[in-house]
Amino acid sequence: MSLSVTRCPNCGSTFNTSQRQLNSSGGLARCGACLRVFPAADNLVEPGEDSDPADSVFIGQAPAGTTQAPPAGKNDSDDETLAEPVAIPEFEPRFEVLPDDRQKALGQLRPTSNLRVGKSSNWIAFTGKTTLALMLLLLMSVQYLWRHLPVYSQVDWLRPHYARICELAGCELPAYSRVISFRNDNTALRTHPDYPDAYLLVAQFHNAAPFPQPFPVVVLRFTSLDARTVAVREFAPGEYLPPGLLALDLMPPDSPVQFELELMNPGPEAVNYEVSFRGP
Repeated sequence: MSLSVTRCPNCGSTFNTSQRQLNSSGGLARCGACLRVFPAADNLVEPGEDSDPADSVFIGQAPAGTTQAPPAGKNDSDDETLAEPVAIPEFEPRFEVLPDDRQKALGQLRPTSNLRVGKSSNWIAFTGKTTLALMLLLLMSVQYLWRHLPVYSQVDWLRPHYARICELAGCELPAYSRVISFRNDNTALRTHPDYPDAYLLVAQFHNAAPFPQPFPVVVLRFTSLDARTVAVREFAPGEYLPPGLLALDLMPPDSPVQFELELMNPGPEAVNYEVSFRGP
């Protein structure tokens, strides 16, 4: 590698440098003695003048009154300073000048009105998808309610809708049943007159709903003194209705029905009983 010798114009110190170092620093060098930055090419020392390039490094001293920084590993009392070339980085410009083709591309950007049209299209697509999802949800709900018609047709606010649909579709609604409308008028449990180990239940109830409905299932429950269930028996309409009412499919409103049931003695723990109704 070819070396050259340059001299600091401030303190006169000389040191070796190479063309590669000068190219990387833009031709500038910093004096290792006084830290002065100067153009190295303008201060080259010709061979044989004061120093020979074959010398490794020339050691110089800064003149009195010159500001210098002590190098690492040296004390303030050391009077020798090794001078080295220091590369000065080149700074790129802060702003870039756009070429002509990029300036033309900026002129071809969509105006604000086109952007608004794009947003309107997105809103229309969102509204359409939302409407379609709601329609599918409604269709699934109608399908579910239709499949469970016997159950939901007994709901008061749904039954009129079921009735209108059945008028159009030609279907038949199940009989309206409201179990809570059955009223127990009178119930008596006594020992059976013919069988000492049996009971005779005499009961009367009526339909308090303003519409006819199917006869209910009668549930007889025996409980102990601590309200624990001892025995339960259910009676379908064909088991408790008098023969003259078996031909009826629906129980008319406000028409009491009286019946008698013969029961086996449930045991000494059965001290209480209750009569209730449930749907057929």
